[in-house]
Amino acid sequence: MSETVFRYRARQRLVMWAFAVLVGAWAGWAAVRSWELLADHQTGAAVGLWLSFGLAPAVVCVVLVGMTTGVTRFDAEGLRTRGMTGRRRVAWRDVENIRALGGRGRYGTITQIGVTRTDGSVFLLPIPYSSAVMLEDPDLDEKLELMRREWKKRRDPGGE
Repeated sequence: MSETVFRYRARQRLVMWAFAVLVGAWAGWAAVRSWELLADHQTGAAVGLWLSFGLAPAVVCVVLVGMTTGVTRFDAEGLRTRGMTGRRRVAWRDVENIRALGGRGRYGTITQIGVTRTDGSVFLLPIPYSSAVMLEDPDLDEKLELMRREWKKRRDPGGE
């Protein structure tokens, strides 16, 4: 089997980028206004404005931009991911389970794929990802099934 690569769908990336631009603009406004207040020697007001209206949107903007670069790859050797929390590589023999993990967020349902390693640790794949806010991935179940089939086929090559 050749390598299979999952990335965010084009519409998901578009929604994330659009939202990132909006919150980035908001953070930019707060930064400019804070600098103006600092220039007028109103340090308290500048810090308050930035902490109240600038910092959170700036963090959200960075997270959204980072999310769009997420990728999950798998092949005969194992699973590799790259996302906001770094890179992971795990061989199929070290995977105990792969399953969809659904939950309720503030704005609707979120479904991610969780990988349980043989040592008991669990990590979430950055992709596939489905959210009511960032658009549903209609192929999430098929992607999960494809990944599970490859894992089951490769986890114990000596047993085949």
